[in-house]
Amino acid sequence: MLARVIIVLTGDNIYEIDQELGRIVAGFNGEVERLDGDSLEVRDLTDIFSGVSLFATERLVVVKRLSENASVWEALASWAEQSSDTILVLVEPKVDKRTKTYKAFAKYVDVRTFAAWGERDTVKAEKWLSDEAVRRDIALAPAAAREIVRRRGVEQYQLVNTLEQLAVLGDITPEIVDTHIEKTPHDNVFELLSAALTGDTIRVRRMIQALRPENDPYMTLGLLASQIFALSGLVLSDKSQADVASDLGVSPYTLRGLTRSAESLDRTQLRVLVGALADADSGLKSSSVDPWVQIEIALTKR
Repeated sequence: MLARVIIVLTGDNIYEIDQELGRIVAGFNGEVERLDGDSLEVRDLTDIFSGVSLFATERLVVVKRLSENASVWEALASWAEQSSDTILVLVEPKVDKRTKTYKAFAKYVDVRTFAAWGERDTVKAEKWLSDEAVRRDIALAPAAAREIVRRRGVEQYQLVNTLEQLAVLGDITPEIVDTHIEKTPHDNVFELLSAALTGDTIRVRRMIQALRPENDPYMTLGLLASQIFALSGLVLSDKSQADVASDLGVSPYTLRGLTRSAESLDRTQLRVLVGALADADSGLKSSSVDPWVQIEIALTKR
């Protein structure tokens, strides 16, 4: 029986799109045709939807980024309501929802959207990584999974590649992660802020000297500002850490690391710190003084 079968895989989560495409292909009992969206012409649509195979009653055709081929994409709208023995899978990570074709798809086509994970999905990413380790028969300690997500972020290809790289070393422990996965700029800035909050001016100066060669002072100040924004939420709010993270839209990991600092910081001290960073921000934009010196002054001000 003929059916309307067009599946659109869209969104900015490339890993999940690839996984879904893999499931569709694995579930199809026959040969899969893969076509280049750039090389298709309008007349090829007739062959895709009406062409028959001598060896199969159904066809599975996969086309990537067809929406970049404007003329074919526009012509595809007229096929949205048609019935066919062809299953057409369109892989469209970035599709213009304003086009006539996409609007037709919204009514008649199976559109599956896969959104990329963000900072609020760190717990989900940690669980997913642990599940992937089990599925791949890799020994991954829970604390190591947390540290990998903290250092690598929540992009799934990045996480699974890191998992495979570390697996060759044996059981993945926090020590293994710490030895083989470099720290992020956020880690360095967190340590810098921690030194400032404890009044360790010598350590602040040493860290700034270490950051100078390979880090941008403007980016560093921006990261410091984001850390202090999160710190302010903890100091000024009576809510739980999870609620503060949700309200501010920041990573739970960020707040977890700042909790001890928040407990030892009162509102007056916070006001001084915020003012000092604001002065540094203004100075970086208008002064010829070495930006790193201005950051050092801000972090050692009392």
